[in-house]
Amino acid sequence: MFKTEYIYELTDGNLSKKGYGSLLGCIAYFVRKYNWSKNIIASETVNSNYWSADDIKELAHLFFEWAITKRKFDYLNKIPESYLSYYFLQILISFVANRISEEQQKAGLSFEKCKELVAKVSKEKYFYKEVKGIAYLFNNSFENKDIKSDSEINSSLKHLSHYRIPESTKHYKSLVLMALEDIFNIVESPVALPKLFKTVFELFDQSSFTEIQNDAVYFEERQETDSPKYKSIIRNILVGISKEDAQIVSEYLFQSNGEASLSVLAEKYGLAKSTLHYKTESFKKKITENYIPDNEEDGINFLQNLSAALDELAK
Repeated sequence: MFKTEYIYELTDGNLSKKGYGSLLGCIAYFVRKYNWSKNIIASETVNSNYWSADDIKELAHLFFEWAITKRKFDYLNKIPESYLSYYFLQILISFVANRISEEQQKAGLSFEKCKELVAKVSKEKYFYKEVKGIAYLFNNSFENKDIKSDSEINSSLKHLSHYRIPESTKHYKSLVLMALEDIFNIVESPVALPKLFKTVFELFDQSSFTEIQNDAVYFEERQETDSPKYKSIIRNILVGISKEDAQIVSEYLFQSNGEASLSVLAEKYGLAKSTLHYKTESFKKKITENYIPDNEEDGINFLQNLSAALDELAK
C-alpha cells in the first residue's frame, strides 16, 4: 500500500527521490494486480498488456497531474492517517476509471457507425425498394408481396446467433456484411432498413470492451458490508456525539465534493475555527482508537458504514 509519509510529501510539493520510487512501485503493483490495459496512457498501443518502467512513470505523472488539477489532494489532511493510504488508492482508481471511460468512447462499434456501415454495404450489394415510404432491402430482387409481416420476421430473428467482437477489432465492414447475410438467409424476406440498423447492431456482442473497465473499477462498485462488528464499533465512536457534531463531522470528513473547509463550517455553524478543529481531530482520534482495518476493503467498508451512521444521527 501507499506509505502515508510519501503521500504527504507529494501533497506538500516536496516529494523525495525515495518517496517517488515508492509511489511508482505501488502504482506498478496495482497495474499488475488489476491487469490494466496500457491504453489508459496511450491509445492504439501495440502491446496493451506490457508495461515498461517508463510506462509506469508516464501513468504516475498523468495521475499526479489529473489529481492536482482536479484538487483531489486538497483535503487529504481530513482523512484519519490509518485510512489515508486507502483514500489515496481510491483517487488512483477514479483516475484509471476516468481514463478507461475516455478510451471506451473510442472503442467498439457505435450505433451511428453501424448505421453508416449498413447503409454503405446495402448500396454496394443489396436490392433496394421503397414501400409506402419505407426503404426495404433484400439479397434478391423482390416484390411487395415478398415482404413478410413483422411478427414473422421477429420470430425468425430470435434464432440468430450473436457475434462476439474481440477488443482488438479495428474494421467492422466484413462483420456487418456477414450479419446482413445471416439476417436475410434466416428471415427469407426483405427487411425494412431501420429494422436492419437495429438488428445488426444488437447482434454484436461488445462485452470485451467493457471487461477491462469492470476490473478497473473493482473498488468503486464494491457493496457495502453492514456487519455487526461495524455496528458495535461505530456505536462506541458515536457515544457523546450530538446531532450538530454529527453534521459537522459528516460534512468535514465525508462530503464528496471536498469543499467543506474549517472556515466554511465555522461560518455556517457559528463556531470558532479552533473549536471545529478540536471536534474534528477528536473524532478522527476516536476512529483510530476504536478500529484498525484488516485490509483496504475492510477499511473502506467501515468508513462507508460510519458515514451512513453519521448521516442518520444528523437527521
